[in-house]
Amino acid sequence: MVSGMVGCAGPRWSPSPPSFEVSIASITRRRFVRRAAIAAAALPLCLCKAPARSQPGSEAVAQTRAPLDAASIQKLASQIAGHVLTPDSPEYEAARLTFNRAFDKRPALMVRCGRADDIARALEFAQRHDLPLAVRGGGHNRAGLSICNGGVVIDLAAMSQIVVKPDTRVARAEAGALTVHLDTATQRHGLATTLAGCPTAGIAGVTLGGGEGALMSKYGTACDNLISARLVTVDGRQVEASETSNPDLFWAIRGGGGNFGIATELEYRLHPVSDVLAGTVVYPAGQLPQLLETFTRTLASAPDELNLVGILFASALGPRFQMIVCHCGDQRRGNELLGPLRALSPREDTVRVMSYLEANATINPAAPTSHFQTDLVLPELNGDVIPTLTTAMDRAPLNARVFIVGIYGAMTRIRVSDTAYPLRQPGYELDIMARWDAASDKEAAVRWVKALRDKLRPMARGAYVNQLGETSEDLVRLAYGANYSRLVAIKKKYDPGNVLRSNQNILPA
Repeated sequence: MVSGMVGCAGPRWSPSPPSFEVSIASITRRRFVRRAAIAAAALPLCLCKAPARSQPGSEAVAQTRAPLDAASIQKLASQIAGHVLTPDSPEYEAARLTFNRAFDKRPALMVRCGRADDIARALEFAQRHDLPLAVRGGGHNRAGLSICNGGVVIDLAAMSQIVVKPDTRVARAEAGALTVHLDTATQRHGLATTLAGCPTAGIAGVTLGGGEGALMSKYGTACDNLISARLVTVDGRQVEASETSNPDLFWAIRGGGGNFGIATELEYRLHPVSDVLAGTVVYPAGQLPQLLETFTRTLASAPDELNLVGILFASALGPRFQMIVCHCGDQRRGNELLGPLRALSPREDTVRVMSYLEANATINPAAPTSHFQTDLVLPELNGDVIPTLTTAMDRAPLNARVFIVGIYGAMTRIRVSDTAYPLRQPGYELDIMARWDAASDKEAAVRWVKALRDKLRPMARGAYVNQLGETSEDLVRLAYGANYSRLVAIKKKYDPGNVLRSNQNILPA
């Protein structure tokens, strides 16, 4: 069993589980209450809140009805097993940082919950004081929606216990665990389930939004492998969601995100996965049309065991193409499948046999950075799309990327109506993103992403919510397609007041 506490996502992580012996906050409750009283006294008497009907991330504000004072913070701190961080807390500055450094938000309180009861009390506190509310697992939300200004952040990082049952091939994990932690625990038994390709991504956000990863063509997405979940609803109830318990809620959380409750535990189906053929293949600058056409042909006939992600990226020498490879079947057959792509003279080829744990933790390591990203799903990469991508990459800023994720295999053998996650038709998901180091480069980066998105949008038929760095009702409707109306009805049942709105929000009416 792996158990303990993990900090917020950052540039450092380890593929081995942390010792879990040291608490994330060394303050005793009595010392904390004293410190909280000092911090609360310095808070403005009236904090800001986002109106219930505003879009997530909106800067619109209104006065709260009830001032937040020292006594309120003291009472909350005395009621929970976890910790409350205020701007005066030593951990606050590190804790509020998110994976996307483009967002620099300052919550009034961060409640690092130690158990489900803490979540219920934090929910009640935020609603009673009419404060903005955000929920944070790994802090990887592309649109910065896991943090808020002037409100309450329910931080799940301390809830990261994992129990693996190898005899039944089932893992149960608390919602604050990261991808690398669950991979580490399951790989000890030669097992795995589909999770994100970034090791520091939180399992809850990944799974509730769908959960694309290197094993999805063989075993389906993360939400396809979800057996059950425990959630706290906005009225403080702790409920189970599964095929037999609250099945409407279970349907909705498999792709519908954090709109319906706050997940505390997730139970996954595991599969035998040990060594895989994995690595990257990088090509010299140029030849993008030929490379894309060969990549597309390879994916069109790929078996479920082969997962390929193409990456177009700008460089000082011109646009280049790279592939991330993961083949979880016979290794000789995997090398044969890569033959046509290797025939195009890659500059670098690191594909080799390694453990799945190593592959998923090291092939695509991502460090926190300021970026803007959006997402579209296309039915095919045809003669219209490839020239559009090639032209865009010729004009791209140096930190621009387009990730091409094939939708095929096991994930497409599930009906669109079976889960809220709707991307079941074969096609290609394009994650378009650009990063910046200096604030002066932000405008050009965002402009490039939006320009390419707008050119491709007429050919799109959907989007993946977990990769959207922006939000609007139109985008949410595009992402959920035919499933949207059913999600609205379930949202109205479980969260009629839209308390959980710092997400790719499904309006309850």
